[in-house]
Amino acid sequence: MSSQDVKFNVSYEQLLEAQKDDSVLIIDVREQAEINKTGKLPGSIHVPMGSVSSTLQILSEEDFVERYGKPKPTKHTKIIFSCMSGKRSRMVQGEVQKLGYDNVYNYSGGWTEWESKQKS
Repeated sequence: MSSQDVKFNVSYEQLLEAQKDDSVLIIDVREQAEINKTGKLPGSIHVPMGSVSSTLQILSEEDFVERYGKPKPTKHTKIIFSCMSGKRSRMVQGEVQKLGYDNVYNYSGGWTEWESKQKS
């Protein structure tokens, strides 16, 4: 992992702060079956990994708001991706960066870390 990768990761503590900030969009990229089993991160929207790029490119601002209840992100909106352990969300982060989004982060601890810290 390069220092560039670390720069675009967020910690559990940074995620907690982001959850209080309405200008940050947190996207849980796990599959629906996983969300059904555990729930999603508080304050996040759920967009399965395979649908993130198309959702960001195709949905109109109105449709995005209607579907997710949050404003559609611009290329400069801070977006944090999360999955179970940080691997899938890191892949989506790279995909979205290639689309021109320049303020995207990965919650590298994922649901696994979130859940363990919430219980402690």
